[in-house]
Amino acid sequence: MMRSRNILTAVLLVMMTAVASYAQTSEAKTISLGDEIIPNDTTKVRRFKNRLIIPKGEWQCGLAVMYADFSSDDSDYMLILQGLNAKASLFKAAPEAAYSFADNHAVGVRFQYVNVNGMVDTATADLLGNLDMSVENLNAMSRSLSASVFQRTYVGLDNQGRVGIFWDYILAMSRTQSQFYAGESSSAYSIKKKLNLAFAPGFVYFPMNNVSVQASISLAELSYSNMTAYDDGSVVGVRNAWKAQANLNLLGISMGITVHF
Repeated sequence: MMRSRNILTAVLLVMMTAVASYAQTSEAKTISLGDEIIPNDTTKVRRFKNRLIIPKGEWQCGLAVMYADFSSDDSDYMLILQGLNAKASLFKAAPEAAYSFADNHAVGVRFQYVNVNGMVDTATADLLGNLDMSVENLNAMSRSLSASVFQRTYVGLDNQGRVGIFWDYILAMSRTQSQFYAGESSSAYSIKKKLNLAFAPGFVYFPMNNVSVQASISLAELSYSNMTAYDDGSVVGVRNAWKAQANLNLLGISMGITVHF
């Protein structure tokens, strides 16, 4: 009996020692917002400190909205077009939700709706007398729905945990219906289905503890698209294409507000 008690006491001491050691290790790894995140590999040369801005276990819910209204009356650079009377509008709404699976790392989903309308009443192109071409009453409409998943990496820049940058790796699927016609409305339209992988860096700022404002822009994209043209309900053309591009896409600008909890 005495031997059994000694063994039980030894086991309890080992367990208590392990728990105490784990508690000390966990406490040592616990950091606050704005504190520097020490990487596992300390031999790498770092150009700047990565500070905690999004702690592990945090949920995010956000909404990005963009509206733009364009008019030829405000244009000073389309010098080759004379008598131009054109208007266009763009509306984009994108709700999203994300979860931080590690400090300064999050995964999420995003849904996006885009509506574009354009109209050209009259326009005349005159290329130094070599080409003279005029168009009247052109209309364009486009509506798009998309769903995407993204992985986001943050880098905190200040010791208060309020300012930082991030970059997203985005995998998205979209469906876009477009019409382009002259004169009266037409029954012809096209449907474009697209699968793309994109890279989008951005900036984040916390004006309040649980609310942030974010802005990002798509810089690079690899995509595969299938476009089908219809007229009176019948298929009149199909096109499949791969595309890779790296540029500043103004339509890829996203600005929104996010709530963190």
